[in-house]
Amino acid sequence: MFSANQRAIAIACLSSTIVVSPVHLQSAIAQSQFTDINSNWAQPFIDSLAQKKIISGFPDGSFRPDQPVTRAQFAAIVRQAFSASASRPTRPFKDVGSGYWAGPAIDYAYSTSFLSGYTDGTFQPDQPIPRVQAIVAIASGLNIQPVGSTDSTLLRYYDAAQIPNYAKPGVAAATQRNIAVNYPNVASLNPNQQATRADIAAFIYQALVSQGRLAPIGSAFPASKYIVDGGSLPTSPTAQTESGTLDFGTIIPVELSGAEPGANLIMTVGENVETKFIVSEDVTNSSQQVVIPEGTEIVGRFQPFEVDKTLGTQFTANRIMIGNTPYTINATSQPIPARKKGSISVADLTNSVSTVAASAALNLAIDGKVGVGTLLPGAIQTGQTLGKQLLGKSDSTDEVILVEPEQLGLKLNADFEFLPGATTAYVDPSSQNLFQVDSGTKVNLTAQTDNAKYVLVPGETVKVQLKTARPIYNSQNQVLVPEGSLIRGEIIPMTVNGNEGAQFVGSEIVIGTQTYPITAASDGVAPSSLQSLSPADFQGNVIASPGSSQALRGVKTSSDETSSSSSGSLLGIGNLLGVKGSSSQVIVFNPAFVQMEFRAPLSLDNFNTFGNTNTLPNQP
Repeated sequence: MFSANQRAIAIACLSSTIVVSPVHLQSAIAQSQFTDINSNWAQPFIDSLAQKKIISGFPDGSFRPDQPVTRAQFAAIVRQAFSASASRPTRPFKDVGSGYWAGPAIDYAYSTSFLSGYTDGTFQPDQPIPRVQAIVAIASGLNIQPVGSTDSTLLRYYDAAQIPNYAKPGVAAATQRNIAVNYPNVASLNPNQQATRADIAAFIYQALVSQGRLAPIGSAFPASKYIVDGGSLPTSPTAQTESGTLDFGTIIPVELSGAEPGANLIMTVGENVETKFIVSEDVTNSSQQVVIPEGTEIVGRFQPFEVDKTLGTQFTANRIMIGNTPYTINATSQPIPARKKGSISVADLTNSVSTVAASAALNLAIDGKVGVGTLLPGAIQTGQTLGKQLLGKSDSTDEVILVEPEQLGLKLNADFEFLPGATTAYVDPSSQNLFQVDSGTKVNLTAQTDNAKYVLVPGETVKVQLKTARPIYNSQNQVLVPEGSLIRGEIIPMTVNGNEGAQFVGSEIVIGTQTYPITAASDGVAPSSLQSLSPADFQGNVIASPGSSQALRGVKTSSDETSSSSSGSLLGIGNLLGVKGSSSQVIVFNPAFVQMEFRAPLSLDNFNTFGNTNTLPNQP
């Protein structure tokens, strides 16, 4: 007889192997088909794989994401997810009988090198599979090898010393292809911990992304911050192997990333908002060659733009991600004029997203129909409003801007050429590169605004932009990274001494006119109770997140204390959103008191073009 677990897995995994075509993951799944994952970190991975019938739930409608996965169950899942050729003949295992429910799946997993048996001739099908074993199995079955230094790649993990020696190449190979997913701390692999059903769903999904068979999940999903960034590889992981060119004037169809299909975007007049779109269908050239596949991410910015002598907006794209490789793109949308708030219908707003400023402007009209702040979830600031004083144009609060992605008309302003592997950021860490910031380099930070500090509640994730407080030098005392260089990233949750604190994770650094992806993180910052804080802690420039602005009302201030901190900029965003503060703790993140450490090398191409060839007699 099968156990309940075995029957549930068998339902999904014992049918014939299916072929998954490249698809765009629906970025916001409002309600899961499973009863117990609507608030689970792995929901987008689980729901997408369930839709593809790669995994299944239990007869009671649950998925049980925290339940361990056995070796037999894992074999069944990889058989359903991947179509690999046999690399060795099958072999009998003395603890897998001829009628065993997962026998065919175990034969497949063994013959394709996903899994092996033990030296005593057993397979141990009911043994829970550790996370490291699952990751190595995927790397082995997909026949992927690490590129460059394995040890350097594994520096991303604080607990790299716990990875068994046999597993290091496989973990490094999977990491470089963004297959590893670590919850709740992206920097902790927890290699010997039992893999849960949520873990396995995330690993399998990311492996399919690395093959170009599924699109990456949107950055609006909380799950995206747990995907380990392995950097770029010399070759693109998509199915494309040939170069291709799209002509000037080509229209690229898009939809919003991190929103329901067909969702609109609402912003206020004068906002400057970074935005991500997803290509909604394959873009082909005159030879019917797919140059930009469906699901590709496009990053750019909405900026104020004059339309018929009034202030509207226009989207300018600057970066496109094909597979794991970034390319520069020159494309703009049609200008979009502002509209009277009264002309916005419920249909325009339903399932749409808005900036914080727009949700406040529409507060009386939306009646809860707009997902407040879902374009940039948890953001401290959602866009700089450029008003009448700067632009000389009216930014009447009676008007808003409705962006309909289907009508965006995103058009190439120059030919776009796809060259597989042409823009890799990979650098062999063993090379003697004088223009390379080595892994382990620590950087002092500062806020963009003098003496600014950030306040958030435990569990929040906020986007921030910081600066380097001191220059970074190479071994020849050349300045690689000047003081004041911009660093973009997020403050994310992190466990500090058993409490829910936070750390800064850097994703990009701007040096001169060039932007580089980075893998870097700061030390953790512990939370503080509201009772332990005083008005003196909030002197200077203070930026509060939406979640903390309400909580900070509990910090009493006298008139003298208020006036002494009048130069600060505590943002009462909670007043706009109607946030009900219930947190008894906040995190005061002062960039001046933390250091950021590079977790992977950073290579600086065309060093001399930075206008920075200074050499100093002594490195400070």
